[in-house]
Amino acid sequence: GGCLWHWSIPLGEKIFASNSQNGFLEVPLYLLLLFSMNLAIDIGNTRTKYAFFDENSMVESGKISELADLGSFMSERSGDFERGIISSVNYGQEDLAPFLPGDKDLLYFNHRTPIPIGMAYDTPRTLGVDRLAAVIGGHFLFPKRAVVVVDIGTCITYDFLSAAGVFEGGVISPGPNLRYKAMHDYTARLPLLNDCEGDGLVGKSTASAMKIGVTRGIVGEIEYMLSRFLLESPGLKVILTGGGAKTFESRIKADIFVALEIVLVGLNRVLDYNA
Repeated sequence: GGCLWHWSIPLGEKIFASNSQNGFLEVPLYLLLLFSMNLAIDIGNTRTKYAFFDENSMVESGKISELADLGSFMSERSGDFERGIISSVNYGQEDLAPFLPGDKDLLYFNHRTPIPIGMAYDTPRTLGVDRLAAVIGGHFLFPKRAVVVVDIGTCITYDFLSAAGVFEGGVISPGPNLRYKAMHDYTARLPLLNDCEGDGLVGKSTASAMKIGVTRGIVGEIEYMLSRFLLESPGLKVILTGGGAKTFESRIKADIFVALEIVLVGLNRVLDYNA
């Protein structure tokens, strides 16, 4: 017969595996977690993020600086997970294949992947997978609640999931850097800026006037959109994410929940749904 293993967790950082025949084998806790972890990778417009999940708990997250580094990352960490999921708004499955290990159970997330929510979007093929993963993550965190995910990135997106768990659609507008770039590119003398620290009512310089215009314009847009969503769904949960979330969190007058890794949470949910 085989050996029976009994796991016991004492105080401290280690877990001990007791073998009924051979006594005790000391195993670090993180190694035990790695035996069954999921890996989620989100390749966005400007950054690539990853997270390891032990069931529904995120145990590690980080960024991969360049797509060219994805191959070395996957090689170094291939022993750390059993299953993985990858989404990309720019690259197809064939483009990413050279970077991925062939001996792993990897799911490429696209419009054909089965998902744990309903879909009322007319053109799911054109829907950004990051937007879809974000609302799935919102549904996982707040089941039976209507959810809107506001993602402040290259674009600002508002994606709405009904309390019945159906993705109803969204709104897309230019993000901070796109607004600055448009002002710079389509005028003769406006400078190219890249920060959103505009406070006050009026600017005392061209740069400060632009910063106030972009910053307060975005705040006003978000607050208006949320007021309209709340009229339709009074119990709505608002989730704020994206690279600009921390900048605008304190400026928006609304009850919001900041979840910077909501896309990765949604990807992990999709992976488990397809297990």
